[in-house]
Amino acid sequence: MALANAGGLQIELLQIRNDVPSMYRDFLRAGLKGVQHFAYWTESFDADLARAEAAGFRVCMSGEVGENGRFVYFETPAAGGEALPGTVIELSEVAGPKGKLFKLIREASLKWDGADPIRPFPDLRTL
Repeated sequence: MALANAGGLQIELLQIRNDVPSMYRDFLRAGLKGVQHFAYWTESFDADLARAEAAGFRVCMSGEVGENGRFVYFETPAAGGEALPGTVIELSEVAGPKGKLFKLIREASLKWDGADPIRPFPDLRTL
């Protein structure tokens, strides 16, 4: 996984290195390329998740990255109601250390001079 910012837009690159079932794997198996998901960041995860579910969005994959770093992916229904692998919407909580990490990445992009393009992720427990 690699993260970078171009202004306020964060770009996430993911490399699948196993065959564990996931939306990422299904995207590739379907022969798709390009953008797999768009994320909306929130500090009000529970309220925004409830609002999305009330509007008919269904969670098909979820996880957590550290404290206050929950995320969900919503199914992308086809016209017939089937879920399609492809570009989906993510709701990503950024209220805690994950939010601080994303802020650090954005700030680093603003001052970047081309040196040190690859940097290790800091430990989220220390942010």
